[in-house]
Amino acid sequence: MRTKHLIPHQTEGYTYANAYGTAGGGGGNRGGGGGDPFERFPEAVLGRIVSKLPFKSAVAVSAISRRWRGVVAAAPVLDLDFSAAFPSAPRRRAAFAAAATAALARPQHPLRRLRIALDGLFDQAFAASAADHLVSWLAAAAARGVEQLELHLPRSRLAVLPPSLTACTNLTSLTLRLDRYVHPLPSLCSLTRLSRLHLASIRLAGDNFFADLFSHCKQLRFLILEQCRIGALCLAGATQLCSLAITNCSWTHQSSVAFSDLPALRILHYSGSMANRHIIDDVDSLNEVVLAIEKPQLKLQEPILRELLTLVGNVQSLVLSPWCIEQFAHPEEWSKVRLNKVRKLACIIERREEGASSIAPLLANCQNVEELSLSVVPSQGKRRRCSDEGLYHGVMGCREVVLKRLRIARMVYIDESKSGLELVKLLLKNAPMLEIMTIVPSMDGLEQAKFRRKVLKFRKASQDADIQFSATG
Repeated sequence: MRTKHLIPHQTEGYTYANAYGTAGGGGGNRGGGGGDPFERFPEAVLGRIVSKLPFKSAVAVSAISRRWRGVVAAAPVLDLDFSAAFPSAPRRRAAFAAAATAALARPQHPLRRLRIALDGLFDQAFAASAADHLVSWLAAAAARGVEQLELHLPRSRLAVLPPSLTACTNLTSLTLRLDRYVHPLPSLCSLTRLSRLHLASIRLAGDNFFADLFSHCKQLRFLILEQCRIGALCLAGATQLCSLAITNCSWTHQSSVAFSDLPALRILHYSGSMANRHIIDDVDSLNEVVLAIEKPQLKLQEPILRELLTLVGNVQSLVLSPWCIEQFAHPEEWSKVRLNKVRKLACIIERREEGASSIAPLLANCQNVEELSLSVVPSQGKRRRCSDEGLYHGVMGCREVVLKRLRIARMVYIDESKSGLELVKLLLKNAPMLEIMTIVPSMDGLEQAKFRRKVLKFRKASQDADIQFSATG
């Protein structure tokens, strides 16, 4: 097994060269069967080497020599993924459990990061034994002072979070990915050093969990909720929270989201379905907002949209989905949010006339944008209406668009429809500081060549603007 390339450079003051020279007498016995070049390496250095390997390979390293036997127990990073270790041999559960227990058995070696993924381990007769192993593994990780923990549990009535999880008081990062977990989450009040929390596929019925979390975990800065089932989400009093991501979550019929007293919040990512009610109070410090919200099934009331769109009033980086972009094209007074502070704008528009043309009212509100990115996606089940010129020109000419600071523009999958060409013409005509425009057309061959010729004939407000065409998005 070749391991020379795995040794960290200058780690613990050792290199491969001086270690080999020490063991082999200055390199004079290279051809004469010198000693093991790793013989005098500290066990901590060997542990760092095996931490770069998959778990199955790290265990197999013990067969190299007596010096490597049990070195995996000194690794500061462990990835206990059953499906990756034995993808074609699910009957090796007992061997995997024994190897994982041995890898966590030495409390004198600190453990920096641990990932436990047990898909396939909780199966039929071995499920009860797997639950016992999980309890002992987390207890051993707590004894080694684990700092970053990622736990993936499959769907099983015995796959529950053991109490030994809350004994890992040195945790700074915790990821819980639980498949249809129906039990209430335990209180994490003992994890006072927690800085990052990622919850995935978990049912969150009420807001008591977060109230208890923020009252004890004062250092929590990053919160990620992914594919969770949420009823009420109340985020109040999280003075250190700077990043919040709500990704593809599902909501109950009377769901609500409340933001208040979040002075450090700078980044908000909100994608997928949206809650039925939003209560936002004094959240005006955001710098980056992603609103990739899907069109709701039912028509929302005006106050719900007003509260949601006010989040983007002071941001510098903004990403919007097609449905969110359409809200800025409505004539209602509450939808005319001023976006003078936006410097980076990314929009996803649908390939239809009203979807492409609705970008103009948004650009009219973002007159100070410096970097613009537009991505066009197909609109399924919607007929393109290229001949509907009345609707098109009415929306496009609703307000004057002048992008005085636009320097970089990137347009992905723009076609040669009238909407696409007019959008390119609009940017070239009203961006006097434009430096680079990159266009990724949605056509190939001859159609793409025709599209290029049409674009290069457009009048440009910036004589230094460089129009580039790319084949990949």
